[in-house]
Amino acid sequence: MSAEKGTIFLGVDEKTWGKEGTGWVDYDPEFECTGGSSDPKDRHCPHVLKSTDDMGLNHSGREGRLLHVNLASFRDPLCPRTLKYMFTKAKRPQDIRVRVLQQSIPEEDVDCLGGYCQMMAELRNETGGGDTSKGGPAGKDCPHRDQVFIHQIHASEAAGPTFARGLIGIDMLKAFEEKKISQQDFCMSTDSHMDFEPEWDERMVEMWDLTGNEYAVLSTYVANIDQLGQNLNGVHEVPHLCMVTFTSQVRTHATKCARNLIKPKLTNAIWGAGLSFSKCHAELKVPVDPHTPGIFDGEEFNRAARFWTHGYDIYTPHRVYVLHDYPGSQHNPKTASWGHGKFTSADLQNAYYRLNTLLDMPGGESDPEKALVLKRSKYGLGDRRSLGKVILRRHICWYIFSVSSKLFLLLNADDLIQFSGIDLRHKRVTIDGKNRCGNIQWVPFAEHPKGVNFIPRYNDTTEEPLDIPYDKTSVWYNPQIDGVGAGLVSRVAKSKVEEDPAIVQKKNAEDEAAGVAHKNEAKELARGNLSDEHKALSDTLRSKDSEVQQLPEVGHKEVISNAAAAALKAEQMENEIHMFPPLLRGTDNGIPKGRFHFTPIQLVSKHGVQHLPLQVQLSVLMMVIGIFAAVIVSVGNNNTSTSKSKKRG
Repeated sequence: MSAEKGTIFLGVDEKTWGKEGTGWVDYDPEFECTGGSSDPKDRHCPHVLKSTDDMGLNHSGREGRLLHVNLASFRDPLCPRTLKYMFTKAKRPQDIRVRVLQQSIPEEDVDCLGGYCQMMAELRNETGGGDTSKGGPAGKDCPHRDQVFIHQIHASEAAGPTFARGLIGIDMLKAFEEKKISQQDFCMSTDSHMDFEPEWDERMVEMWDLTGNEYAVLSTYVANIDQLGQNLNGVHEVPHLCMVTFTSQVRTHATKCARNLIKPKLTNAIWGAGLSFSKCHAELKVPVDPHTPGIFDGEEFNRAARFWTHGYDIYTPHRVYVLHDYPGSQHNPKTASWGHGKFTSADLQNAYYRLNTLLDMPGGESDPEKALVLKRSKYGLGDRRSLGKVILRRHICWYIFSVSSKLFLLLNADDLIQFSGIDLRHKRVTIDGKNRCGNIQWVPFAEHPKGVNFIPRYNDTTEEPLDIPYDKTSVWYNPQIDGVGAGLVSRVAKSKVEEDPAIVQKKNAEDEAAGVAHKNEAKELARGNLSDEHKALSDTLRSKDSEVQQLPEVGHKEVISNAAAAALKAEQMENEIHMFPPLLRGTDNGIPKGRFHFTPIQLVSKHGVQHLPLQVQLSVLMMVIGIFAAVIVSVGNNNTSTSKSKKRG
């Protein structure tokens, strides 16, 4: 099978996806903007870099931009070799900066940087010096040593991949504050047992430019190292992430493939931890959550949801220039033993509870106001798109439901759930039986008024947002609170006075109209020929198309040792689960000790209607609407009667 712009394999599961959701389909890049419509009004393309945000740099290419590489390493003897290949095969090694979270037993394990320097010394002796690709300049002890930053912790203090990557995220934010990282630099997160194609650094940037999307994140399960220098099956076959399964959490699953793609393909927000490449503003806005010890399943979709709600889009690379040593890493009992780290079943259960709350999955916090505290926090969801957007509105039915003198109605605009097709709330792989591995349309959003380089600020202790009130383009915007002005401490409306029903109704109508207006504004901003310059660039870069390889992988198969047993025990625990669990480490590792402390807010009682069965909730809602209408009619009649009485008098 061949097609001009590539083909995508959807799978063979007709039971789940039907006949139309299986087999091969032709890739249509224009569908990402048009959704298949020929009407110009339906054309919405991703945001490109604006002149006001370019920091004086070219809108494409690597000139003036560093490349920051993040590696989480657990007792990995292949880490030194990864650094060697990374620098010796790069086109511009002098512009690479590497951060390694090294979790090791110093007296037993090889040091990543020390081992790299030894390898480079041996290479220099073999080659007699020369350029970096041959061992570095003659006489230089360890080329690029000052470009590698090691964050060392003892292996016994390890608590899983998200904890490790979370520490790197904290290091990156510190480096950003010290002006060592720019939002317009490039960032790549990968593993510590990798190999690279020649000039991989330049090729990754060129591939990212092909997306024509300033908010693009390239991510996949990369090929095994035995595919180095090969064109898989002669059709540039690459792995394509687009499906999940449910274990204790939601897990990336059933990797599909694509062939001969002319550019990276937009996915339904499925992200793989093995490779993530983007502008650094993405990593700075969406750092990995370090408060989820022991988490393996659940890491990837959690990050994907946070990326997507911040406005970022996940793309399948159409070529892979970074490769993974699966045999070398998975067959080493040391590197697979992180499950013996310093976390308990209670820690793991709290982590599950945190992830479930964030993704609206069963087992999370059922109190919507309390859940919103987490969703708006530093490691919560973004405010450009919604997961299932929760809007709290005050109604006049306090005399029916006495819940802090208010009744809250939850209105969900399930942007991510609809886009990904995953039924998170019922832990089902599909909401409608439609396979989203094929052509899908980009979802418009309004950029932050301060631009793509704006990095939100949070309280160091509570992790609550500091940039409030929210602006009108935010999904968290509430005119009854944010419209009051700056300097708010609580997200709860101050007034408890019963308002006139007509005023309440008018405010709610204005709120809803504002939401529609902002969504239309986002579409208008995305409409038209905003990506013309990137199309021109794409045509140029395609002419330089390289011969590279890919191998679809079923997924990571790390052995988690006793972590699996801890997970099972955690699921059986009946002790109290804390919404905001104790932090795991002391200040030596960059995370303060203690618990989360959030500004006190009024919480809805857990005896509210949201805990009733769906049928009962619908019945209650219909009753409330009926009473609401009756009150309005009654008020209207009373006003009419009063008016007539005055006239008679």
